[in-house]
Amino acid sequence: MLLLYKALYSLKQVSKEWYLKLKGQLKKLDFKRSNADYGVFTKIIDEKLFVIAVYVDNFLLFLSDISHIRVVKEDLKRYFEIKDLEEVSWIL
Repeated sequence: MLLLYKALYSLKQVSKEWYLKLKGQLKKLDFKRSNADYGVFTKIIDEKLFVIAVYVDNFLLFLSDISHIRVVKEDLKRYFEIKDLEEVSWIL
């Protein structure tokens, strides 16, 4: 964790280190990165497409079944400090 902290706060390539950490953890959770947009990760859960869209350090989670979203949020909380802002009212 100290290495990640040092990477995030003392190096010039902060965004690259953050992205590599995020991509690695999502890969452990069986998400696949989109080839079209590297900020989009997908996974099939119970024959439904689960999408995580990432912008800097903000995530948008898309799936029709809220119970699976809760499970993925709990998985992410094991790796990252998360502040859940609940449902999105609009997306730019």
